[in-house]
Amino acid sequence: MPDWRLQTSRMGVLATGGAPNLHLAAGALCEFYQEEISFDVIGASGAGALAALLYAVPKVDRGQEAALRQTVNINVSDAIYQCLPMNYKVFFKRGPFAEPFWRLGQLLPRCTLSADDRLHDSLKRLYNDWLDLLVSAATPTTLNYFSKSVCTRVGVIDDLIAWDRLPSYPKQFYLNVFDLGTQQLELFDKTTLTPQSFWAALAMPWLFEPTVLNGRTYTEGASHDPAGLEALWEYHEAGMGGLDMIVALDTIGPNLWNNPANIYDALQMAIIDPIVSLAEHVLAAYGRVEYAANQEGDPARRLPKLYLVPFHVPDWEAPHILEWNYANALTLWDVGHDAARKFVRALKSGNAAELEEYRYYPRTLKRHRVSDFLTLFDDVLDAAFPDAAAQAHTP
Repeated sequence: MPDWRLQTSRMGVLATGGAPNLHLAAGALCEFYQEEISFDVIGASGAGALAALLYAVPKVDRGQEAALRQTVNINVSDAIYQCLPMNYKVFFKRGPFAEPFWRLGQLLPRCTLSADDRLHDSLKRLYNDWLDLLVSAATPTTLNYFSKSVCTRVGVIDDLIAWDRLPSYPKQFYLNVFDLGTQQLELFDKTTLTPQSFWAALAMPWLFEPTVLNGRTYTEGASHDPAGLEALWEYHEAGMGGLDMIVALDTIGPNLWNNPANIYDALQMAIIDPIVSLAEHVLAAYGRVEYAANQEGDPARRLPKLYLVPFHVPDWEAPHILEWNYANALTLWDVGHDAARKFVRALKSGNAAELEEYRYYPRTLKRHRVSDFLTLFDDVLDAAFPDAAAQAHTP
């Protein structure tokens, strides 16, 4: 492992939940890796966990950059998606036949897609995705009224992550999960995170049925804290070296809220909408408190500063942001990569004012979706941090 990854940075990163955030986070984390930015702790939730794991322990040793670039291959070739707008490569039919049929499909002769192939929607991609479509269409399903979900998991990511190397990863890694028995949000760390617990943490209700692991039943943690903030907070409170900075990778943003084009689009929005909104409110609440505490200047009450890497998705991409086609994946990946590049430039510039522009609060006052929510804390925080009150209300 490169020496720079072993050094203490006193920084943590949040890889948030939500399917489109996978490609945004993958692009951002790829840039962080290229710029040799190491994080003492990674807090992941939902789909963001895959990008975070590829940053930490990809199957190919030191293959982070290639693995993160190739996440776009999860999406479907544009030519096929125009005719069948769904991702049959991620969401497999309900029933016991999904796994054996998928494994059978992997034995078919395929074209190898390198990291460079991500730059165009090639015939090789079309051929591979066409094989997957044939296998998916041929897979029988047992879906019925009494089924607990519409999809079944298969071992798609087993060949992407080095699960055997994860326990020896030199930094900390957390993925949140919701325990249906205790009704509590819990954490899997690098010693307890396995393919089985990974899928437990991504058991989004309706899509995938709750997962029983070690006698306990779990569903997706992103339904309760899609920001992954609790993981970093517990790390900081445990006295494991502490953090000076928490870097939050943005959610989709206002591009999500569009008039759905069809029932499938509406269904996706019904799933992702509360995840994005909840992530924003979790981070906004912490950002507001953190800002007030640090403006006070009392070292005993200091909190890790929260910074946001904003993802500015182009307006022309807005109607397609929930689509699973290759072109959308590539666009989102590039947006994430470019956003992280600008943040790293500010981080390394030594210009405190430039970096302060990325502070989560007070810049969130400009986000009208959370500005009213933040005012709920004003009276309490003004009383708790009187010296910081005037500055805290200044955009």
